Amino acid sequence: MVALLTQPRSQPAEIKLLPQEHEGECRFDGQFVATSNALRQFGQAIVLAALLVLRMRLREGASLDYLQVFEINGARLWIIDDGDVVTALRPEDY
Repeated sequence: MVALLTQPRSQPAEIKLLPQEHEGECRFDGQFVATSNALRQFGQAIVLAALLVLRMRLREGASLDYLQVFEINGARLWIIDDGDVVTALRPEDY
């Protein structure tokens, strides 16, 4: 799934959800947090848009694994559901 989001005074961000390795039963509905590095790299609007992509996939009936990987303008964003908390982070933040 690919979504485009335009931020003021910047180029559109291509938010691409990469294929997952395994199916799962994660809901991505816990408390949502993001690392400062992820917010600095992508901005709050892009990070939230990635979460919304996951929630839309769930509404469509997808079975999602705990780790979802996005590619946003060539950079990776991970979103991890640990059951209670959903965390958006850059791979190097792990």
